Amino acid sequence: MRQFFILLIAVAFLPSIAQQDLDESKARNQLVKIDACLPPVFSGEKGNRDYQKVWLAGFLANLQKKNDLIWEFVKTFPDHVRSGPLMEEWFTNLAGGTTPAINARVEKAVREIDTLLVHQPPDWVVTMGHYYRAYYILCQVWNRLIVLDRVKAPADDRERRSLIQSGMVIIDAFASAHPKEIRAVRLFDILAESCHDPVSARAIYSRILADYPTHPNRTLYEGKMRREDKIGDPFVMTFEDALSGDIVKTEDYKDKVLLVVFWAYTVPDCLKQMLEAKRLWFRYQHEGFEVVDISLDSISGSGKKPYNNFVTDNKMSWKHFFQGAGIDSEYSKSWGVNSLPTWFLIDRKGNLRYTDAHLGSETRIKELLKEKVG
Repeated sequence: MRQFFILLIAVAFLPSIAQQDLDESKARNQLVKIDACLPPVFSGEKGNRDYQKVWLAGFLANLQKKNDLIWEFVKTFPDHVRSGPLMEEWFTNLAGGTTPAINARVEKAVREIDTLLVHQPPDWVVTMGHYYRAYYILCQVWNRLIVLDRVKAPADDRERRSLIQSGMVIIDAFASAHPKEIRAVRLFDILAESCHDPVSARAIYSRILADYPTHPNRTLYEGKMRREDKIGDPFVMTFEDALSGDIVKTEDYKDKVLLVVFWAYTVPDCLKQMLEAKRLWFRYQHEGFEVVDISLDSISGSGKKPYNNFVTDNKMSWKHFFQGAGIDSEYSKSWGVNSLPTWFLIDRKGNLRYTDAHLGSETRIKELLKEKVG
């Protein structure tokens, strides 16, 4: 009799097991299609606009195709281990994978997110949708602030303050709707980094520290607030030069205008900026201008040799602070540096004057060189 009941139970579970196997097989088949949806390879010349136009159309069409496949998968398998990461990709693809996105793609992304939310997706997708909706609207604020940075706007610029305020409204709406969602911190950080208004930036970082006291990057945001607080104060740093092993102190640069560059030779965006730093160094060195770079590269199995070779080969003949711990390097975090490159400018008195010195760098350098120590 016992064996009979066991058999009955087994038979009862057979359809469930068969359905589970069928679902897993269907999920695998759909994932194969998603993973096979690769963008076209760019093989033309950068100056060939006709080719670029055709390639871009193909690239965007591929993103749309992949997004269709992703959404079909997530609808069918919302609890699958890959649904979360794929949905993140879905939202990123809406703006063509660009950050910050151009306004036309941003507006389209917001419309598509609104359409998605109307269909009442799972709660976790709704939260993600609200985040990316806020992010893409914030991109429009970001883009406009970038335009203002390209012109010499006055410090009390009304449009800048209005943009910062509108950005805060967007973020507050998301934070209020999702009080436990720490990704609001990312939105606050984007606005603080792009506003280039020390008073507003400090207020934003203060808000992060007050509202998210257990955030894993609290030390970083404390460093970012420190950057705003230390403007006008002495900048003190001591390190061992990566090439010579000599101990270098900022006091060594008394009466000099010093550019401190946080960067990483493994980050492509940094290379162009370092060429500019080298140009400025050659141009103004005889007037009392010096450069120090602080590396956020990581030590690999070969140690710092690749970094040393790079700075030697590129004739970056100033002093080099190699921290060796990548983005988690303690000194950089103490100054809130997590975007590269970041330029600090120190005046002839040794005081920190700018922590966004890549903006209008040459003009600022010339102004500081004209200042007298006494």
